[in-house]
Amino acid sequence: MISLLLTSIMPVSFLVAENATEKDEKPSIKLQKRAEIIIRVANRTALRIEGFIDKIQNSSDILEKLENAGLIDDLEGNISAFEDARSLIDEASKRLSANDYSGAISLAKEALMKLRDVCIAIHRMIMKVQGVREEGKASGLIVAMKRALMRLKRIKSLVSEEDLQLVEKAEKYLNITEAKRLLAERNVSEVSRRLVEANKIIKQLYAHLREKAFSKIRERVNRYLHIIGKFRENIIDRIGIARAAGVNVTKILRILGVKNVTELREKIAERIREARKKGDIKELLCVARKIGRGLWRIDRAITIQMMKHLHMKHPHKHFGKEHRMPGKSGRKS
Repeated sequence: MISLLLTSIMPVSFLVAENATEKDEKPSIKLQKRAEIIIRVANRTALRIEGFIDKIQNSSDILEKLENAGLIDDLEGNISAFEDARSLIDEASKRLSANDYSGAISLAKEALMKLRDVCIAIHRMIMKVQGVREEGKASGLIVAMKRALMRLKRIKSLVSEEDLQLVEKAEKYLNITEAKRLLAERNVSEVSRRLVEANKIIKQLYAHLREKAFSKIRERVNRYLHIIGKFRENIIDRIGIARAAGVNVTKILRILGVKNVTELREKIAERIREARKKGDIKELLCVARKIGRGLWRIDRAITIQMMKHLHMKHPHKHFGKEHRMPGKSGRKS
């Protein structure tokens, strides 16, 4: 299967075709035709690579080999890059329809460069798997086990005490000495099974680490929301004090987009409720920070107005280090 895939992708010489078109181009050929040719080449190339990617994704045998070789993340990254290239081709086609031929050519060339990189990267991945096969499945399994051990080593210090048992279990599966003994007895299937089991455990450990990270973010959000709650109530108290002192608090709140204290409470509660409903903890943290900044602006505006109000009542008094009466420098003459 791998040999067939390699044969299908090898002849993709789209950049050569594109450059040849430029060299052989006659003066009479318009910019429009050149753009059409390059976009056509880009579309054909994309279709070919797309077919190649589909074959890989539909082959459990190849996916297993890529997984064992630790190349699944590389494959996904290249698929994402391929989608970016397709978007560039679509945009190039739109530019062509809008008679922006130079823009169409520029985008199509950029897409071709991305497709070339994807093609080379996927070809190298398949060659790696093919190389492992040619060197002998036994040798390839040892290489894959060593890679898995390296991944395990990277996360060992990060896992919880409960997960240390899983780490030990994976390490037993990845015992190189034991694997070599089994391979010497030609028990390749057992070594393959152990590698697969170890990779399952490593995947599970990564999932636990991600959950742990999100749990810490949740704790941060809850602490932040608690602080915001206190800050909000303090500001509401200060609003009451400022209003009692004669400050036009309603005007301040309206300038900042809030009619009154009730609406302030409701808006904050609504924004937090909507963010919680989405279930995106990072977005909730972002919303919480925005609310905090908004409350700080309200607090600052009230402080400034209070200072102005007090100054109007007592024009010859100083209220804080930053306050200066107009035209006074504070120096002794």
